[in-house]
Amino acid sequence: MKEHQKSSQTEQRRAILWSVVFGILFVLGVAMATICGWYRVTFDLEFKELLYTLASPLKGTGESTVSQILHACLPIVLICTALYVVMAVLLWKKRELLPWARRVGALLCVVVLIVASVFSVYALRLPAYLQALNDKTTVYEDYYVDPEMVTITANGEPKNLIYIYLESMETTYASKEVGGAQYYNFMPNLTDLAKENLSFSDKAEGMLGGFHTPLGTGWTMSALLATTSGIPFSFPLGENGHNKMSQREYFASGLTTLGDILAEKGYRQEFLCGSDSSFAGRDTYFEQHGNYEIFDLYTAIDEHYMTEDETVWWGFTDELLYKIAKDELTELAAGERPFNFTMLTVDTHHIDGYFCKLCQNKYGNKLANVVDCADRQLASFLDWCREQDFYEDTVIVITGDHPRMDTTLVGDTDYYDRTIYNCFLNAVPTPAGKTTERLFTSFDLFPTTLAAMGFSIEGDRLGLGVNLFSTQSTLAEALGYDHLETEINKFSDYYIREFS
Repeated sequence: MKEHQKSSQTEQRRAILWSVVFGILFVLGVAMATICGWYRVTFDLEFKELLYTLASPLKGTGESTVSQILHACLPIVLICTALYVVMAVLLWKKRELLPWARRVGALLCVVVLIVASVFSVYALRLPAYLQALNDKTTVYEDYYVDPEMVTITANGEPKNLIYIYLESMETTYASKEVGGAQYYNFMPNLTDLAKENLSFSDKAEGMLGGFHTPLGTGWTMSALLATTSGIPFSFPLGENGHNKMSQREYFASGLTTLGDILAEKGYRQEFLCGSDSSFAGRDTYFEQHGNYEIFDLYTAIDEHYMTEDETVWWGFTDELLYKIAKDELTELAAGERPFNFTMLTVDTHHIDGYFCKLCQNKYGNKLANVVDCADRQLASFLDWCREQDFYEDTVIVITGDHPRMDTTLVGDTDYYDRTIYNCFLNAVPTPAGKTTERLFTSFDLFPTTLAAMGFSIEGDRLGLGVNLFSTQSTLAEALGYDHLETEINKFSDYYIREFS
């Protein structure tokens, strides 16, 4: 009798243990599928872009993404966990069904995990990434132009540069009637700026268009790199899976960038952002390529523009960013050297942007209101610039950095059609070729910015970019956009050897 009871207790403990094990498998599968499903619906990123973003140190990032994941996914996981527990208890009470139910339940749990794993692999677009890693390209040997190997000369007195990167600023925020994808135009000032000044466009004349962002240029650091050096971000990850460039002593030591060229020409340079500049190695990149002075969240605290307790979201708002920009530009303009002042806004960052006190509730969508606010703040800042003595001697370049990482406002638009805004104020040359119906990328902004400032570039090519003021075809036009993107997504011995 005792042996029978002991055997029964052992069987019960074994049954409970297996219930827990398969419960863990079930919950793991549900969690995996839920998170990857949320990611697929919320973001529009290739696995390479996700990998580099996740591999960057969390210092300097916003916390809203984590809270959004928990808010969206945790209830589903908890509900499914509760259902599993309830079913397990009910079946346990039906002792006559236990052996049969245990086998079926175990099989279902394993099936859930397998299906979730397969779904997650394809939701993250992992197969395409792995295939690219196994392919090699010679695109850099064939087309990369080293700035050190060409002559770059100034035509007359060098112009100052103000380069304004607008976070996630797509042309899709404009209304359909002017080339965007919305019923209302959430960026009317930017639209008018493009019409009244110089803006290169992929669309027909009179329609707002912009440039494409190939793989390796779709997050902020990669966009900064591409537009100032003409190459994508394809540096290897570190041994522990970290984004190596944010940790290593030298950032792309083999590259010659916009900052390097302007430093050689005697420019004083500064980079301003409203977050921690160390995120993804931005401070290292700009300090080592042009000796930029860095003004970020911690500088703002040190300079008493704000206190640490006033930190919001990613750092500080664009309202304060523009105030600091005015002060810094006033100081730079008082000097005797030409200057390059590069700044990066943040309020329009994913997810859904930051609704600041200047935002108005004009539309029934938070991001639409944030974009409208960003549009008005930029217009006000440019009005201030026009009143300054340095304005006539300064080229102002305004671009987005990359497409939205979430799908708010743009979920119904094909990724290829989500082009990035660009506008050039006070550009020195007149374009020799057409400015509309152009197929161009982030890479082309590198030589084009120098040309806008009045520099002549031997051959009109730098990096993988082409000077859009010239009559040369861009690589996207010459090779086809899909082919170019496929090639730069492959592994390159030249890239690792020459740029790292």
